[in-house]
Amino acid sequence: MRVLWHTGADADHGIVLAGDADLTALADVIEPPPGGRAGISYAVEGLAAVGDARKLAAIALRCCTGDGHVALLQEYLPAALVVSAPELGAALAERSLGPVLELEPSDRDILLDTLTVWLETDGSAVRAGSRLFCHRNTVLNRLRRYEQLTGRCLSHPQDVVELSLALTARRLLRV
Repeated sequence: MRVLWHTGADADHGIVLAGDADLTALADVIEPPPGGRAGISYAVEGLAAVGDARKLAAIALRCCTGDGHVALLQEYLPAALVVSAPELGAALAERSLGPVLELEPSDRDILLDTLTVWLETDGSAVRAGSRLFCHRNTVLNRLRRYEQLTGRCLSHPQDVVELSLALTARRLLRV
């Protein structure tokens, strides 16, 4: 793959002539410099689409979780939606997490950590408890507390989707 570099005021942009190469392979070989990150958009065809690809790569970059991270847009679509409309992401975080965010910091953080780990473990209280070093019943009690505070129901898919996006907004937008 050939890369054409453009140095900008606040970032360097690479246009990769990938041909038939898989973008996942590109993400695997990119090594950002120390303290750097990289975002990769979808593959596009033709020069007219390069501007759109650059905008999408910038969105992928905003999904990066830390230094040295490479974000391939196609793997971060929910997060990309949140960072593309930060006002809506903040509103969703407030709507889904508002009462939780008003708790004392220690209570708030425990509840947010539990919700995050529960989602990461595909809704398993047993696996979440193992990762959080607590009993599954403790996880279930914390989930019930979230439902009581917010009026949401974690057995309703829509509420779980909104919670997941709200937690993503909180992490990426720092709301």
